Amino acid sequence: MREDSMTDRDFLRHLDDYGASPNRWPPELRAGAEAALARSPALRAAADEALAFDRLLSGSPPMVEDARIDRLLSAAGATARAVPQDGLVLLLLGRMPRRTVAGFCAALLALGWLTGGWLAGTLPAPAAPTPRGQELALLHDDVVTLFDGESR
Repeated sequence: MREDSMTDRDFLRHLDDYGASPNRWPPELRAGAEAALARSPALRAAADEALAFDRLLSGSPPMVEDARIDRLLSAAGATARAVPQDGLVLLLLGRMPRRTVAGFCAALLALGWLTGGWLAGTLPAPAAPTPRGQELALLHDDVVTLFDGESR
């Protein structure tokens, strides 16, 4: 094998770079490519496959019926509607009816507006509750906790 002859690996790399048409190959590589093609049936098969691929790319795209596009889009839309969309609200609140989520978001918006007004000084602050001796809080259906203001 001569030093200037093209290896199979080089031929495949150049085939990927320049395509199957010899006209697109640089002139200094064409002679080595022809010699490599003459000695290797595997390279000829690779060149034939690249030529078929080049023809596929250079041809006009196949015509697609409008009805087929409509069927594809409706199937994709039906599939997307059937799968629940996991968004931020779902991650924070879990699965809820949309009305409940909308009410919760409206309540949070109102709470933010009121808090912003109190902090900016445009709304009067809520009156401080009068201290009581003891308060009960229901943290769970089965557990009642007594808050008397003492830290424990």
